[in-house]
Amino acid sequence: MEAPGLYDDWTGNIVNGADIRNLDPGAIRSARAAFSERFPSRADEASGWDDATFLSKAGVFKRGKVTVASLILLGKSGDHLLPSSVCIRWRLLDPDGREQDSRVFEGPMLLTSMQSVSMVRNWSCKVGSGDSVSTVSAYRNATLLEAVRNAIAHQDYAFGGTVDIVERENESVTVISRGTFPDRSPESFISGSPSKPARNAFLIGAMAGLGIVPASGSGIRSMYLSQAHRRFPLPDFDIDGERVAVRFSGIRGGAYARVLDLREDLDMKAIMDLDRLAKNRFLPEKRVKALARRGLVEVLDGLPCIASGAGQDAISSFTAGPVEDAVLGLIDSKGYATRSDVADILAARDSKGLTEEQIRVKATNLLQSMRREGKIEKADGSTRSARYVRGRG
Repeated sequence: MEAPGLYDDWTGNIVNGADIRNLDPGAIRSARAAFSERFPSRADEASGWDDATFLSKAGVFKRGKVTVASLILLGKSGDHLLPSSVCIRWRLLDPDGREQDSRVFEGPMLLTSMQSVSMVRNWSCKVGSGDSVSTVSAYRNATLLEAVRNAIAHQDYAFGGTVDIVERENESVTVISRGTFPDRSPESFISGSPSKPARNAFLIGAMAGLGIVPASGSGIRSMYLSQAHRRFPLPDFDIDGERVAVRFSGIRGGAYARVLDLREDLDMKAIMDLDRLAKNRFLPEKRVKALARRGLVEVLDGLPCIASGAGQDAISSFTAGPVEDAVLGLIDSKGYATRSDVADILAARDSKGLTEEQIRVKATNLLQSMRREGKIEKADGSTRSARYVRGRG
C-alpha cells in the first residue's frame, strides 16, 4: 500500500488479502442508504443483494474484490490497510488565526466526511428585504459536505491523502486538498461541461455509483449555485499548483448583500460579476457597463462600485412581463418614450452581456416593430431623439 505515483490511478488497485470484513458495517449501511436515495428505482432490487454484490454493482469493488477506493470510502479505521495520512483534519482558529481546537477523523471517509462537517459551528442570518425576509444558516452543511467529498475524490494521493477543514471562528470555512486543478477556472464550471478526471477515475466512479457525488461532475457548479441562492458570497478558490483550497464565507453584508436582497432579477452571470467587484477582483469594462446599465454598478472617480439598490424602484417596473408591455407602461407613466428609454429597458433585462450598440439596434428594431403593429407612433423628433406615444388604432 505504498503512495501512488503521480496520476497513477492507485484508487482502482485491488488490495491483496483484504475482504468484506475489512469494511465498516456502518459505512456500508450508509452507502446503501445513499444509493437508495439517489437511485430510488433500484432500491428494491438492491435490498436483495448481499454486501459484496451491492459494492460490485455500484462499482466500488473490482472483479468482486476489495479496492483502494473501497477502503478509502468504507474501510475500518483500525485495520491500517491505508497510509495514516488518508484522513480528514478539522481545525478551529480564532479571529487572529490561533488554533482553538482540532480533531483528526480516521476511517471510512463516507462517514468521516459527515462527522467532520458536523464540527463546523453555525449560526442564523437574515436575508431578503421588506416582506420577503427569511432566515438561513451561515453555512449550508450539504455544500460543505459537497466540497469535502469533492476534495476526497479529486485530490492527488501521492501527497498523502489528507483533507483539511479550517474553520475561522465566526468568519469562514476552508476545505483544502493536495494536487493540481484542471486547466480551467473554477467559474467555468458554472456553464461549461465538466472536465474528465485526470486521476482517481475509479474512486470518482465508485462515489458516483454509490450516489454520494453527482455523476455529471457538477459539484463545483452546485457550490456556486447554492451560495448564490442563499445570497451569500460565492466560493473563493485558491490554487497554487500542489494545493487546492475553497473558502466559504459565513459573513454577508455590504453593498453586495443589499443588492442581492433587493433585486429579484439577477442572473448567475450578474451575481458572479458583483461578487468579483465586492472582492476587488478585475472585471472587464464590457461587464462593468452591462451592470451599470442595469443600475447595479456606479463608477466613482473612475472606479466601479456596487450600487446599494439606488434606482431599484424605477428599474424593477420594467424587468418583468413582455417587453412591449414594459414600453407601453413607460409611455403611460411618462407620456412618451425615446429610443434611449427603450434601450434602458432592454439593458435592465439583458443577461447576455450585449454591447451598447447591440442594445441600441435591438431598441430600434423593437420600436419599428411596435410602430408597424400600430401600438405606438412617432410624436416628433428624428430617429435618435424621436419621442413615441401610444398608437391611436
